Amino acid sequence: MLEATVLDNQELSQLIQQATSKREAITLVQEGQQKAVLLSLEMFQALIGISDRRENLSAEGFADMSRQLFAKSGYDSPDRIMQLIQDVKQELATEREQRLNDEKINV
Repeated sequence: MLEATVLDNQELSQLIQQATSKREAITLVQEGQQKAVLLSLEMFQALIGISDRRENLSAEGFADMSRQLFAKSGYDSPDRIMQLIQDVKQELATEREQRLNDEKINV
């Protein structure tokens, strides 16, 4: 599994492309610690056991299954999911700011 520290949205886009095209999971690292895993939808579906039913799973069915998985992880409401997204965005902004500060110090 690859490891990556995401510094900006363009880099994230490249990692998504890599996870999709090479069919590999990428560990996302924050402050030197592994925090999350980025993987293609195909790999995700295989992990949760729906790859054989992919053609039969409607968009609504996938959304329902996703809601169930979020709920099992403690994200049981739209507000909690939005808070998760806001937290991730804040962490990315903090990392970006820290990187810029580090670059200024090293110049």
